[in-house]
Amino acid sequence: MLLSAALRLLPRQAHPAPPFPSLFSRLLTPSTAFAPAPPVRAFSSSNPACLARKPTKIKLKTHKGAAKRWYALASGAFKRAKAGRVHKLSTKSHQRLKRLGEPAYARPAEKRILRRLMPYA
Repeated sequence: MLLSAALRLLPRQAHPAPPFPSLFSRLLTPSTAFAPAPPVRAFSSSNPACLARKPTKIKLKTHKGAAKRWYALASGAFKRAKAGRVHKLSTKSHQRLKRLGEPAYARPAEKRILRRLMPYA
């Protein structure tokens, strides 16, 4: 709006034609008004049957909390470290610290759960 007001104040001069046709003149020409639409192209020239995905087995997710705490052994058993051996060790007896340093193994009920939580272990 301000631009049109400023142009009205300027003296009128003959403007040269632009070197390229305007957008509206190109849209309104009869040659392009009824032009056929371009054909739809696929992104690949390959056979569409080859591009289809083959049905695969669903990938199971590993429970990361269980994977950080438990280690799977080759025999199928699961091993973990016992809690209580990080700090305040001066108040605990040497026998207790030795017992806490030994690994703990999963019981049969825990094994079933751990197999489901860590399917690729």
